[in-house]
Amino acid sequence: MRRLSYYFNETVNSLRRQGLMVFAAVSTVFISLFLFGGALLIGKEVNLILDYTTEKVQVAVFLQDTISDGDRSRLQTMLQDMPEVDSVRYESKQEAYRRFLQIFKGEPAITNNVTADAIPASFQVKLRDPSKFDVVAARLSGQPGIESIRDNRDILSKFFAVARILRLGAFIAGIVVLAAAATLIGNTVRMGVFARRKEIGIMRLVGATNWFIRIPFLIEGAIEGLVGSAAAIITLFILRRLFFNSFHNYILFWPVIPTSEVVLYVPILCGIGVAVSLLASFVAMRRFLEV
Repeated sequence: MRRLSYYFNETVNSLRRQGLMVFAAVSTVFISLFLFGGALLIGKEVNLILDYTTEKVQVAVFLQDTISDGDRSRLQTMLQDMPEVDSVRYESKQEAYRRFLQIFKGEPAITNNVTADAIPASFQVKLRDPSKFDVVAARLSGQPGIESIRDNRDILSKFFAVARILRLGAFIAGIVVLAAAATLIGNTVRMGVFARRKEIGIMRLVGATNWFIRIPFLIEGAIEGLVGSAAAIITLFILRRLFFNSFHNYILFWPVIPTSEVVLYVPILCGIGVAVSLLASFVAMRRFLEV
């Protein structure tokens, strides 16, 4: 208990003496782990959207208004017989128009200028493997009654490219700032050890081991990393609620990251923050002090 009391008092005194440096170190840890955690959230959101869209990817086969019932039935049978096709659903002009009105219900400038006759009937085709679109399109090419064939994945391709760039950028920025945080924490510990160099010298003369001297400084570094991690985690939860969830309120098909999965990032971020801080503290003492 006496040793624990010593560690506690030394850690608190060191944190109090170097308040500005400690604040800078904690802030840097917070920024780096916020960027790193933000990259994880962006990556998870992109994966959810990718899974959602590829799972529900539909090839839209738009039909000409003049298509005969025989050609329409033949096309439907042809699609259903393709091994690449999972399901086929016929959407009439009226059904397509109702869906159009639902999607753009908040845009009267669009809906007021479009009639049911302007929207073609179509077959909504779900593929077993979305990458087989070219195979299906090639088989349908030249068939009578087809106006056009569209793969809905193309609509999201640019979004995914931008999202991946943002995720990579956040990861790189997080790693760079985390390295800066490690340097700051190391300098904070080094300055604390340097300020107490005479006291440490006396402790060594009376038989204190190197680890007995090091532990308070390691605890100091761990606390800085833990506080910075906690601040980053809280901010990420706020970001998820205010930013990602708000998309779901406006775009109903936008998937929301479950809270249970976000919670899984807590030990990861805390572990990274504490591990980097401990390593920086240990290296700082080993490099700059002869203890």
